[in-house]
Amino acid sequence: MKHIFTYAFLFLGLCTYPSFAQNTDSGGNPVTSRHIDPQKNYWGDIDQFLDRQSQAALDVVQELLRQFPPSMNEPLERQAAMVLLDTVLHDEKAPHREPVQEFFHSRMSLLIRDLEATKVDSGAVIWKLYDHGFIVRTPSATLLFDFTRAYSARDDNFAIPDEMASRLLEQCDVLFITHRHGDHADPWVVERFIGMGKPVIAPVNVFPESEFHTKITHLERTAHKNHSLRLSEEVSIGVTVFPGHQGEELENNVYLVTTTEKLTFCHTGDQSNDEDFSWIDNIGNDFQVDLLFPNCWTTDITRAVKDIAPKLLITGLENELGHTIDHREPNWLTYDRLQDIDRPSILMTWGEKFHYHPE
Repeated sequence: MKHIFTYAFLFLGLCTYPSFAQNTDSGGNPVTSRHIDPQKNYWGDIDQFLDRQSQAALDVVQELLRQFPPSMNEPLERQAAMVLLDTVLHDEKAPHREPVQEFFHSRMSLLIRDLEATKVDSGAVIWKLYDHGFIVRTPSATLLFDFTRAYSARDDNFAIPDEMASRLLEQCDVLFITHRHGDHADPWVVERFIGMGKPVIAPVNVFPESEFHTKITHLERTAHKNHSLRLSEEVSIGVTVFPGHQGEELENNVYLVTTTEKLTFCHTGDQSNDEDFSWIDNIGNDFQVDLLFPNCWTTDITRAVKDIAPKLLITGLENELGHTIDHREPNWLTYDRLQDIDRPSILMTWGEKFHYHPE
């Protein structure tokens, strides 16, 4: 991979500085998360050694992400942070390590405070959540895609608390769920959102045995129908639900959402089926897509992006900690996959935001 030796030297150089803090105070400023004993060694305690190593790396990642936020022209320092994050998260025990849990919670806490404080006057602000979760806020609406509390990572201490999730849900107007898998659909989130009187859009096979199933909106899955979905008396959005699939049979809604500002966002979920190119091939001809949020491992991503022709591409599904190491898609592999794509792209991680302007 390009610049791999540069990444290594950059990391080694940064590690000569005192550890950067993981957590933040109410103003978003870093604070020290724990006392570090400079005289301590870890002989005979490999697990604690790896915990401390994770903390040291994540402190550096946190500071680099702060200094180098998502941008169209990504500097090497930011790429180094993303690749360093991969190395921490590809430890099989990563979701069970306290520094990783603290890192995730601090990222989500920053996101929620920023979400609560952000008013969008033009364009759209995008926040990346866990796995394939995204928030898109325009002047008229806040869209939420595939949000879960992250129990799919298989550690209750990694998942964000219900109170934190509730604050996030309060800021959103509509929830889109692409398919029934636990890293995309969370029954507590759906029930809570419906309880707030807000619409949830999902395939029919999402939580069919639940008491709230009849309150989920099941839009027709067809490439040629635009649904008008009312969010309030003043605001409606257009929604096309493409009949996607994960593998051969699992229904996976691919959403194309158009807001009142005529901004169009396409979220693919776990789309991965060759036969579906029969309609994917026509999306770019039928719609002008502003942002595409594909799964980073989708079938033939180069072809899909060429067919959809978005103005900007932001991938999802990197570092799902519930997956085995070989399918815990790393950022470095996304960089490789995007090399031959001629559309602008941005790689983001948990809790980050980017302000998109159509021009």
